[in-house]
Amino acid sequence: MPTCAKPGLCATINIKSNSNEGHDMFKKSFLLAGVVLGFLFIFPVNQADARHCGYQKCWGAVGFGPGGASAFSHSYRSKRLAWRKANRGCRGDCTVIKTFYNSCGAIAAGSDNGWGWGYANSKNQAIRLALRYCQRNSYNCRVRAWACSK
Repeated sequence: MPTCAKPGLCATINIKSNSNEGHDMFKKSFLLAGVVLGFLFIFPVNQADARHCGYQKCWGAVGFGPGGASAFSHSYRSKRLAWRKANRGCRGDCTVIKTFYNSCGAIAAGSDNGWGWGYANSKNQAIRLALRYCQRNSYNCRVRAWACSK
């Protein structure tokens, strides 16, 4: 009989059969596979929405587009997932999406569609950089999105 390191968290499956031992092993394996698949069906693992990458190796994104569209994402395990989440937040209308890693990011846009973005260790530093770069390309710059992923 197997032992359980944490009593109460382990389950055993006993299947009684009059046939040979190989047939019993097949039935147990089949039953266990069914239980695992059932669990995954009830509690699906969706990595695209998993925003818990811990405090390291976290990606984020900021974006904006015409008509006031803007979006952000944070705490994704990959650059691609962070970018996709921000794009969905804009409903596909973002014309600019920038990603950042283990930091804060901000994007600013001006009155004539000029823009700037920045990333830094803090929200305020990222916003200052975004506004500074935007003001080099435009006027009346405003922060459109910011996020921290660290």
